[in-house]
Amino acid sequence: MCLGGMCVVLTSVVMTCGVCLGYNMLVVGIAGPRVPCEQLTVVHMGNLKYIVKYRLSQAGNYVLMVKWGDEHIRGSPFNIVAQ
Repeated sequence: MCLGGMCVVLTSVVMTCGVCLGYNMLVVGIAGPRVPCEQLTVVHMGNLKYIVKYRLSQAGNYVLMVKWGDEHIRGSPFNIVAQ
């Protein structure tokens, strides 16, 4: 919902990390039009499934990037439009 240019989007996505095998680092980030997201949480649900929750405070185009080490998971980067 946006009022006077301020937008608050709180949502979550469930993703399966098919490339998440072996020892490596899961990297999740969101880039926005002017400021980063206010909140970003990653929860491991088991069996290579993760819930990513994020909160955006401004309308605009964002990019959600999810990598296992140097390799993007399938579909990453994801485009997000906050209206």
